[in-house]
Amino acid sequence: MGEDVMPAAAESPRLSRAPWHLWVFGLFMLALYVGGTRDYVLTRTLNPDYLAAQGYGEPQIGYFTDYPFGLGVLWTLNVAGGLLCAAAAILRSRRAVPLALTTALAQLSLLILTFAFRDRWDILGPQMSLFDIGVGVLSIAFWWYCRAMRSRAVLR
Repeated sequence: MGEDVMPAAAESPRLSRAPWHLWVFGLFMLALYVGGTRDYVLTRTLNPDYLAAQGYGEPQIGYFTDYPFGLGVLWTLNVAGGLLCAAAAILRSRRAVPLALTTALAQLSLLILTFAFRDRWDILGPQMSLFDIGVGVLSIAFWWYCRAMRSRAVLR
């Protein structure tokens, strides 16, 4: 009986524990996109109390009142994809990878188009613009991270 016997936990990645950093990064991204979803809903519905609390004046409100359909689709994909990819990663689903890619591409496309054609920096200001660029960087990093976790069989 010289056979090596592997424990059942080593055979099945489903039984192994998720690394601590998956929880940290996944919950961080989930919190980020929960906040983004709140911003999305209140901005798209032009909630006057929320817009006033953001310090938005007539130029900013006009920016979102006259928001092009295609950009709205990208924004929706970004927010919905962000929630779904973070939840999928926490649940250790390999679907987190394409969802994270969709999220990152939607965010990058939205940033490029709004900076190039909508005067985003001038209308929304540097603080909001830099924050959104940071979200784009984090979205790319999360896609890369999810790919790494899939290649290590953490995501199944």
